Amino acid sequence: MTQPLRRCPVCGTDNTSQPPDRYSRPPWTLKRCACGMVYLENPLPYAALAGEMAWEKTYAAESATRSSRNSILYAAARAPKALWQRLIRRNKLISWVRQYLPPGAVLDVGCAGGHTLDRLPSRFIPYGIEISTELSRLANDRFAARGGRVIQADALSGLLQFDAGFFTGVIMSSFLEHETEPRAVLQAAGRVMRPDARLIIKVPNFASWNRVVRGRRWCGFRFPDHVNYFTPQRLAALVGGCGFGVWRGNIFEHFPTSDSMWLLASPQRLTAHRTSSSSTLL
Repeated sequence: MTQPLRRCPVCGTDNTSQPPDRYSRPPWTLKRCACGMVYLENPLPYAALAGEMAWEKTYAAESATRSSRNSILYAAARAPKALWQRLIRRNKLISWVRQYLPPGAVLDVGCAGGHTLDRLPSRFIPYGIEISTELSRLANDRFAARGGRVIQADALSGLLQFDAGFFTGVIMSSFLEHETEPRAVLQAAGRVMRPDARLIIKVPNFASWNRVVRGRRWCGFRFPDHVNYFTPQRLAALVGGCGFGVWRGNIFEHFPTSDSMWLLASPQRLTAHRTSSSSTLL
């Protein structure tokens, strides 16, 4: 059911001869590349993610498992996190869209049920790509009412169905950690973006202090859903290596106390206005 063993998604190194990382959870094998990237070497094929291993199913199962270990501690940990997501994280995504994206067609890669783009002002037309059959149907019902649509497919196949320069913005929020071919997807995203478009990325922060403290119980570990574990440096290296210029990606977007990190990029690498030094990002 698994695919051929993956190379490092950032630098392409074959790490099959290297021992599993200590955070592996058999049968799922994490590898730590010499470049610093940690990734799942034996992910599931795309076909499984559309049905029996769709995100909404595995997420529910994982949450139930964590809750059963210690229901009181799990509830105590979830309460402030849920409040943080409601008040800060979701508002930050909408705020960035309003601030940085020109009016027009906006694509949410891994759009789930379409809740995020459904909240955007009318000057934005929502489009989505979602591999889950059930979630893509729900999102398409929302987006169609606003003149957009959702393609039910893996990200790379879905991106290839859009014309070059079609979008004023592309959102990859809580997506890139799931993608087995992040380099190919980012390059394909650059093709469908206008020169003045922006790319918004949010992923778990593998460099967070919470991951160091909690170890295997860190909330960012999800098997087999999460296949890429980015630090701020590895994410910036991947995005930059795909031809993007980073507009926002400084310490304010990846606090070491936060389990998540953000990055704003432009397909025009040479003209990007960086808000942080190269030493911070790379």
